[in-house]
Amino acid sequence: MSLRYKKKKIVLCFDKENKVEKYVAANVLAGSLNYKKLCDEVNQRTGIHRSMVDVVLKGLQDTMVSFLEEGFSVKLDEFGSFRPAINAESQDKEDDVNIHTIIRRKIVFTPGSKFKAMLGGASIELFGDGTTITESGNNGGASGGDSGGEAPDPAA
Repeated sequence: MSLRYKKKKIVLCFDKENKVEKYVAANVLAGSLNYKKLCDEVNQRTGIHRSMVDVVLKGLQDTMVSFLEEGFSVKLDEFGSFRPAINAESQDKEDDVNIHTIIRRKIVFTPGSKFKAMLGGASIELFGDGTTITESGNNGGASGGDSGGEAPDPAA
C-alpha cells in the first residue's frame, strides 16, 4: 500500500502585517467508498448477505451513538475506539470558562492495532508532477498508546 501526497502552499497569518508562506505535504485520496459499496465488499469477502451486513452496521451505529451520548468511549478491539470530545477557547480566569467557550463538539477516532500496522508499513509517494518518489514506511502511525489526537479532515 502507498500513501500519496502533493505539495501545498499555506499562508500563516500571525499578525496583520507579517504573512508567512510555507509548504506542507497534503494527503491525496484515491477516491471514496460509499456505504452500499462497503456492504457489497463485506458480502463478497465474508459470504454474509448484504442485507445482514447492513442490519449489523446500522445496529452497531445506533448502539455506539447511544453510548457516546452518555459520555462513554466505545472500543472496537483491533478496529479502534471512538470518544466524544470538545474544543474550547482558553480563558485567563477559571470563572470565565463556561458553555459559551466551547467552540466545537466532535467524535475522535483512535485507530487500533491493524490500522496502525497498515500505516506503519505504507510507503509514501509524491503525486502529481509526472514523477513518483517512493519511500518505505515504518515511521508514521505505528506508535502505541492512545494519543487522543485527531485525524486531519480528508476534505481539506
